[in-house]
Amino acid sequence: MYWSDRKENAVYVLLALILLSVACYNIFFNLGKFPIYSWDEARHGVNAYEMLRQGNFIVNTYRYKMDYWNLKPPLSYWAIMLGYKTAGFNALGLRLISGICAMLTIIIVGIFVKKNFGNAASLLSMLTLSTSTQFLINHSARTGDADSLYVFLFTVAILSLLLSEKKDYWLYVSGLAFALAFLTKSWHAGNIAVIMGLYLFITGKYKKLSFKKWMILCLCMIVPILIWAVMRYQYDGFAFFQNMISYDLLHRSTVPIEGHVGDESYYGVILSHFYFLWFAVLLGMILVYHFHQNLSINLSKHEKRSYLIGLCLWVIVPFILYTLAKTKIRWYILPVYPPLAIMIGILASRILLKGKWLVKIVLLSTILFVAHYYEGEILMYVNNPIPNDQLSLIEKTKSLDGVRGYSLFKYHPKRHKAVWAQSAVLTAELVNDLKVQGGDFHAFLKNDRALLLVKKKFYTKQLAASNHLNIVASNHWGYILSKEKIRMKHQLN
Repeated sequence: MYWSDRKENAVYVLLALILLSVACYNIFFNLGKFPIYSWDEARHGVNAYEMLRQGNFIVNTYRYKMDYWNLKPPLSYWAIMLGYKTAGFNALGLRLISGICAMLTIIIVGIFVKKNFGNAASLLSMLTLSTSTQFLINHSARTGDADSLYVFLFTVAILSLLLSEKKDYWLYVSGLAFALAFLTKSWHAGNIAVIMGLYLFITGKYKKLSFKKWMILCLCMIVPILIWAVMRYQYDGFAFFQNMISYDLLHRSTVPIEGHVGDESYYGVILSHFYFLWFAVLLGMILVYHFHQNLSINLSKHEKRSYLIGLCLWVIVPFILYTLAKTKIRWYILPVYPPLAIMIGILASRILLKGKWLVKIVLLSTILFVAHYYEGEILMYVNNPIPNDQLSLIEKTKSLDGVRGYSLFKYHPKRHKAVWAQSAVLTAELVNDLKVQGGDFHAFLKNDRALLLVKKKFYTKQLAASNHLNIVASNHWGYILSKEKIRMKHQLN
């Protein structure tokens, strides 16, 4: 038995390492080669860059003015700052911690399922999550948004809640993870609090907690948020919090803002788009369980019943709350992917261990087919970054000598005020600490330390000649002009 267990564990470790290697490739390959995206990656990246430049780790700014559009507490900005410090001021640094958080989410899901449901369930859960396309490539693991960190903390919070059936101190870990999730995505963390409340009530665990334990839990959930709130208040009083409540909570929940509309079927459509085959596998296995009583999971143990309740709440609560909210955005549903992967792993392992041979073969073949299909989609994406010519042109200023800190203007023959994409703002800051300006062509001419971005269709030789401008960089998109001759760095002795 001892040698059999050692062999089984060795096989598990080998297969787990293979799956984690696949996940690592899916998350990190070409991570820094994809252009920076506006909405919301670039906004977070600008906030983090400017906070780091100004040495202020509490107040987020956009173009060096207080940002009352991105109304999130600062934890996700701190994560991006860490990425910048580790990998540099570039797209890889912007996304590094998101990728690491996604890997950690897969790992802790695998560990939790292994400890409680066995090796096979663990491997299948990791396989499912490692090939969940939206979790990996849409506003999460491979972008500099706050969502990957948030999903990781969400996962820590709910798994800790489930583990509190064994040791009460895990409940405090869950409370602390909730606080950190709030400091990452603000009101989104309310989903965690609702799940915790319903779980404690339905399982009856609330009756077993002493007053002291309730107090410790409340302190874990509130104190980190309160510390941040007090520090933030020192800068602009209640202004930031008023916007958080009025716009980011009430307005976003009651009115479809910024064109993010959808009906009650919205998130069902999102799941069917990104997760249809895995969801079909899950529904198919539920039918198999319904018609084969010998496969049913033994729920006589309170712990197993509690785990089932927790997993169901983990999926149902975000789905219902975001469906009720009037603003619909596809990545809001990201936290449901870990519990869905766990459910698939648990059910599939049970069938593969106790089902009939024909059922086993069909299920295993289906799982491998689905994993292969989604892995193909992921590989197609990560191996084909689509460049953004405007951002590539701005990146060329990195080779110019002496332009660091310059102002960057944009030329338009009919506009007196420049319109900048958030991705262009961040690229300019990361490449050369360039400060994009909203002024027109005349404002550029009055600025001695300035560059001008001109789209190719707006450029004429007369424009350059009549204003004594030099082309210092160019590509298919357009030109960067300067009032002085600027040498390339490699030309210097």
